[in-house]
Amino acid sequence: MKPLQIYWPFKPYNITQKWGNPNPAYANQFNNPDFKLHNGIDANVGKYNWDNSVVSEYPVYCPVEGFTVQKVDFSPQGGGNEMWLMSDDVLQIGDQLMHAWIPLCHAKKILVSEGDKPKLGELLMIADNTGFSTGIHTHMGLYRVDIAASGTIRKIDTNFAEGSTDPALYFVNKYAVDNATLATLITSNLRYYKYKLGGA
Repeated sequence: MKPLQIYWPFKPYNITQKWGNPNPAYANQFNNPDFKLHNGIDANVGKYNWDNSVVSEYPVYCPVEGFTVQKVDFSPQGGGNEMWLMSDDVLQIGDQLMHAWIPLCHAKKILVSEGDKPKLGELLMIADNTGFSTGIHTHMGLYRVDIAASGTIRKIDTNFAEGSTDPALYFVNKYAVDNATLATLITSNLRYYKYKLGGA
């Protein structure tokens, strides 16, 4: 069975908050008293503008292979402009054989659509600070899930991090864009320039 492998979705990858960090504000924000720990990894490119503000609007690339864009949404009190990737097949995730469900949040703009099957290193979105966010970053989560025949998604894990799992456990410590094929890089570049020209 293929193991889950997650590549860093942008370059450089500067982690600003790890999975599992305690934050009691989540319980109030999402009206869930059992949601007390950070349910993903926050990161940005760690680069600064002339005024010492963090660079925003950096490109975010697909960090996995064999996934489909399951949802594209806007959650003003949550992930802002967010997208969810679902593994096409069951994967080895820790000691379990499960589907992997990965949210990427707080984008300025999502550049893919529901049903798309992006390649590793393919441009997915432009980062920013939308939704419930206190600074420029991209939130990446990971949930181990079962998918019923009806399509219902059920989280496997139960914890104070909203039933999530630490994505860092599955990092391969490589950048997604560095491992993209030439065809994927061309697709991404065309998509980026279309966005910059206002056509995306």
